[in-house]
Amino acid sequence: MITIGGYIHREALEDLFWRWLHNKVEPDDPERVTKLIHFNNIYASRYLGLWARQLFSALAGSTVTEVPIHTKAELKDALVSYPHYHDERIDELVANYLAHRELYYIETPIHAKLYFAGRGSEHRLVGSQRVKRARRLAEKAARRIVDMIFGAIKKRAEDYADMRAKQFGIARSQLLTSESEMIHEFERAECRIVQDLRDGVNFPRITAPPINDVVGLKVIIDPSQESRLFDFIETKTRSEIFEIEPHHKKNYNATNLVLRARPRKSELVREPIDARLVNAMRARGLWHGDIQRDFENFVYSGEDEVYIEIIYSSFEDLLESEIGASMHETRISDQRNREEYTGHLARNIEYLVQYIFAFASFPSAQLDECAIKVWSYYLPDYFNEVMKNLYRIEDPFVY
Repeated sequence: MITIGGYIHREALEDLFWRWLHNKVEPDDPERVTKLIHFNNIYASRYLGLWARQLFSALAGSTVTEVPIHTKAELKDALVSYPHYHDERIDELVANYLAHRELYYIETPIHAKLYFAGRGSEHRLVGSQRVKRARRLAEKAARRIVDMIFGAIKKRAEDYADMRAKQFGIARSQLLTSESEMIHEFERAECRIVQDLRDGVNFPRITAPPINDVVGLKVIIDPSQESRLFDFIETKTRSEIFEIEPHHKKNYNATNLVLRARPRKSELVREPIDARLVNAMRARGLWHGDIQRDFENFVYSGEDEVYIEIIYSSFEDLLESEIGASMHETRISDQRNREEYTGHLARNIEYLVQYIFAFASFPSAQLDECAIKVWSYYLPDYFNEVMKNLYRIEDPFVY
């Protein structure tokens, strides 16, 4: 169905998505969801942090400073405050940003860390790391599921068209179909898929492209020095390049790498889990035993390999992607506006996946049934109420 490459126990998470899509909730799902989300995020943040410190120190030739950030303003401010060099385009971007920071999505939340090297006038940002936030991961996972189901709907609509063509003794390519007939066949196919989901009919799973950018690094490096990055990957890490994809646009150049990495699990399970998370889990009525031991068992029983995304570019290209002509937030907004299938089924799947990821942090772990049934019709108001109730947010205006 969908594979989240930065996580372990990937098949268990896929199965949970598939069951909840059919409203098949099991009694131990509250604990299962909590482990799959929180334990994976702990594990991912640990192996990525270790990897990042080693990489950026090697590239900088000295120890780096690690600074946690929570909004994109902190990243963008760091870029304009410590430019690696100056030219006309960089100075223009910096001046425009400082004059109108409110136009640059500065309040966008992010869970990330920045890495700095050098002192005084040599102080500079050398890169960053982040584990994708649950909200963004849920959105991306939902989109993959929606695209998969959209493909199934189109295939079934084509089957209906084939049946019509067969009645006339011709091939589908020879069939003259009006726009209203095509819409009718699509809606008929959509209704059948919805009915199958409601009745618990498992139509064949379609493997969607894996999501391999949940765990990622951004590396600032001069193109002439990229061999140092590859040397580090080949000689200093237990990883290999799984995929490489250059991006060359008019105002932005970068290269995406996906690494297949094998973290040393023994180095990542020793540190105690943050007491705040432990207390939150106990408050939800989960884990009366040893949470630390459960985490260790979770890590050791999971896959040995995970996938890490690295995006490397020059300083100026990274600046373009944050405050320039190829701003990341603008590209995300454009992608959302270009979504091909946006019917009620698509919207409900997005609600459902957001609900699954958010459930791990709800104050209560009680779950009798899934609040989102993808075959039902809802207004956005309903989903808002579902989230408010689960977070125990009471409306004071009750008359």
